[in-house]
Formats: sequence, C-alpha cells, structure tokens
Amino acid sequence: MTDTPTGSQGSDLKSDENKPRSLRFTFNSNTTSSKPPDDIVQEVINTCTMHDIKYRLPSRFVIECSLVDGLKFEVEICKLPRLKNLHGLRFRRLSGPANEYKDVCEKMLGSVAL
Repeated sequence: MTDTPTGSQGSDLKSDENKPRSLRFTFNSNTTSSKPPDDIVQEVINTCTMHDIKYRLPSRFVIECSLVDGLKFEVEICKLPRLKNLHGLRFRRLSGPANEYKDVCEKMLGSVAL
C-alpha cells in the first residue's frame, strides 16, 4: 500500500504559486516596496534589459540573472513577514566574483523604481 497525498494538499501548493514566499532576510528601504509583486518582477526585468543582463524566470517571483563574465545571481521577490503589503528584493550570488556581484546589485538597485 502506498501513501498518496490528499487533494487538499495539492490545492494548497497551487495557491502558493500565486504568492511570493514569506522570508526573513536582511532588507532596507532600497530593497522594499508596497507595489504588487508582479509589478516588481517587471521592474527588475526592465532593469536587466536596460543594463544588458541576461535573465530567465525559473518561477513566477525568481529572476535568474547572468553576465558574460560568468557572474550569476538571482533576485527573488519575497513577502516581508509581519509587515503588511510590503515586498522585498532578495539578491543571492550563485557564481562569479563577489566584487562584481556587489557592483551589479548596486547598479540594479539604483535603476529599479520601487
């Protein structure tokens, strides 16, 4: 006899795809917004296009970015816990030099209209 997930669990997973994850992470006023999460995703995509950064969307609220020199990082739009209607950008370096990652993130944050 095998265990199978119940129907209610599957429906919960589908509803979670429509909302950003709620995470505790370091944030500041430059990385938070009260805009809807889909608008923030579009702002990040526009900034990537403006700065010639290649990107792909592995999920609705995660943007994987890459540069020619091997730098790869992701930007995730997250719900800030205990803060009503605030969303934040969580940057995470996947590979490449840390100093270039820092420079690119600062350049992106300067261009994103949150």
